[in-house]
Amino acid sequence: MANHPDWVKKYQEKGTQAVKIKENYYLYKITSVWDPKKGRARKVTEKYLGKITPDGIVKPKQERIIEGLNNITVKEFGASYFINSIASNIIELLKENYPALWKEIFVFSTMRLFHSSPLKNVSHYYNSSHLSDVFPDAKVSPKSLSEWLFSVGKERGKMVDFMKNFVEGSEFLVIDLTHIFSLSENIISATTGHNSEEDYTPQINLVLLYSLDKLQPSFFRLVPGSIRDVSVIPVSLKEAGVKKAVIIGDKGFFSDDNIKFLETEELDYILPLKRNSSLIDYSPIQSGDKKSFDGHFLFEKRVIWYYEREKNNRRIIVFLDEKLKAEEEKDFITHVDNKKKPMDDYFDRQFKIGTIAVIAKTSFNADEVFEYLKARVEIESLFDTFKNLLHADRSYMRDEAHLQGWMFVNFVSLLLYYKIYELLINKDLLANCSPKDVILHLSRIYKLKIEGKWILSEIPKKSRKIIEKLDFTVHIT
Repeated sequence: MANHPDWVKKYQEKGTQAVKIKENYYLYKITSVWDPKKGRARKVTEKYLGKITPDGIVKPKQERIIEGLNNITVKEFGASYFINSIASNIIELLKENYPALWKEIFVFSTMRLFHSSPLKNVSHYYNSSHLSDVFPDAKVSPKSLSEWLFSVGKERGKMVDFMKNFVEGSEFLVIDLTHIFSLSENIISATTGHNSEEDYTPQINLVLLYSLDKLQPSFFRLVPGSIRDVSVIPVSLKEAGVKKAVIIGDKGFFSDDNIKFLETEELDYILPLKRNSSLIDYSPIQSGDKKSFDGHFLFEKRVIWYYEREKNNRRIIVFLDEKLKAEEEKDFITHVDNKKKPMDDYFDRQFKIGTIAVIAKTSFNADEVFEYLKARVEIESLFDTFKNLLHADRSYMRDEAHLQGWMFVNFVSLLLYYKIYELLINKDLLANCSPKDVILHLSRIYKLKIEGKWILSEIPKKSRKIIEKLDFTVHIT
């Protein structure tokens, strides 16, 4: 053995060799092989093990890099940190009403909002999220989710108690009726019903209340799919404890019987009309003179013209959206040019293109009516994202209780969505930024755990701009 210092010799074990190069010592893994030409064993150097120092062995640079990467943990941080910071009242109400399950409900609801996640993917998103550190013991495996969805769903009273916190103090609420498909044989209320898509798959109808002054969903109720009329409204309002409501439905909701029922119940309403309805007077548009309109207003930086007429002692409001008209006209003429529609169809409908008409019993001004109609469309669009994934979760929605629990999670997701929505309105950012935009860009902010310490990743430019506009600070404590 070479005459090396003791601090070098202690690392020179069997199968290794220390080599001095200039003033430094290096350790190599060696072996021997028989060399038939030389008739003796020959030393073979297999691997460089590192530089020997009095303090130990410094491994090769490549190995140090790989080990460093293996010790780095990356998790989504920005969006999770943001939603957790603005949802304190929702979290507190979940703690109060579901002391044993509030973490699971919040995590699942957040993953529904962020990723429209079905049950099978919640655990994956949770483990790669900052929420797994905030709520480290949340039970979100598919089996656990299915079990506690049943537990939550069978206690309708707790749901009502939770939701009434979002009903109290609201002056007006919108009520919506939409369908949810279900092919489970054990969901008795999923009966064959009729909907606007002419789909007769077994379905359940959803009654959703929305607070206009609080800008958030307030209450939901599931009713059998065979019930598609306004008779569900008084019962739903009674369960929610609501005495005054404005009913905003879709075009399929309007009928003489429904109108009479709502008026008998002394309920205000805003109901869209089909463009071929005999209640609509298109003569002001046909005249081509805007002087025959009652006025205009701005909605999302575009001009909306409107006029009102009275028909059968009921208020009819017609809106003309020039931007919508241009888009619809372009699509229609394209079909004409492609020989898919005759030009006569365009001439017959030219004055109806770009219009939205409603029959209303409400004290709202025309611009308020238009805003609430658009709010309803946004609510329905968002909920479509959630409810369409019921098919993905069909195997878990085995009965009424599971479905109720699943719907409750989606309701909490809506509450979280409208927390962001309200913030954007207050910051005057809604015209240029949606809640989904906020989630998308904030989710690109990560936290990294390197050698046991969490640090914040670089923040992309768009994410940084949104943070600044929201007056929000992202930091790791």
